Amino acid sequence: MNAAKIGLVVITLERYVKVVHAVVHRKYYRRWMTRVGVAVPWLTGCCTFVIPASLSAKAVPGQCPRMGFWPTEDGEKVRVHVYGVYTVLYGTSM
Repeated sequence: MNAAKIGLVVITLERYVKVVHAVVHRKYYRRWMTRVGVAVPWLTGCCTFVIPASLSAKAVPGQCPRMGFWPTEDGEKVRVHVYGVYTVLYGTSM
């Protein structure tokens, strides 16, 4: 879900600059900026979901824990803080 939101922000910012500041867009916009704009949501999605989900996966018969297992106590502390900030910012849990 984070990647989708960031992708919309990237598209919105690019469209805003193109419409409101057309001369600046024509003068400074380069093809590599589009590639970065496409890559940023993917990288953010991987860093905020795929990596934590793969590190916290554990097979439990009869259950489907989603990021419920953390191998170290420090990992659990980080999860509590990150999810707390996410809940405050977005009003929902991950």
